[in-house]
Amino acid sequence: MTQQVLGRSRAVGEAVAAVARAVGTPGPRSFADLHTVSWPVHDAESLRGAALLAESRLSAERPERLLVDHHRLFVGDAHRPPVAPPAPPATSGHALAGLLGRVGIAGPPDLAAALHAYAVLLEAPHEHGAARHELVHDHLLTWGTRCLSRAQLGAQSFCYQGVATLGLGLLRYAAAG
Repeated sequence: MTQQVLGRSRAVGEAVAAVARAVGTPGPRSFADLHTVSWPVHDAESLRGAALLAESRLSAERPERLLVDHHRLFVGDAHRPPVAPPAPPATSGHALAGLLGRVGIAGPPDLAAALHAYAVLLEAPHEHGAARHELVHDHLLTWGTRCLSRAQLGAQSFCYQGVATLGLGLLRYAAAG
């Protein structure tokens, strides 16, 4: 049974890391990785997200189009803010930065870093329980869910609709665990 639980944590961690790469460091490799991950959450919405990723591949969405969608969703420009800002609210930023430092994640405290931290914490499911609880309940289930919900509604590509939908499914799984 322990091996099954550890295997499940590893699969969830790999899926979370794939979503984190698509949100934080998009590019041809991170897009290709989305199609090789075995998505471990099988609720109806997550299955819909996997179908959207399959549609992205079948319709041959070009990496350039996906980069434009990513930029519009998560970065924005001088004339328009991002549709789905990946940064935490100012009231949570310092707490997230401290938590990321304790987990060993460098870089700006944003959704991609928080998802990477969650993937790292899943590698040792019986350790760091308090940090995992804080990350999930104080960050990912609050502003992280808001970011992915906005990305899901605002995405103009099948790929990012799928990424956001699968990311939300993984957060529902995290809330239940």
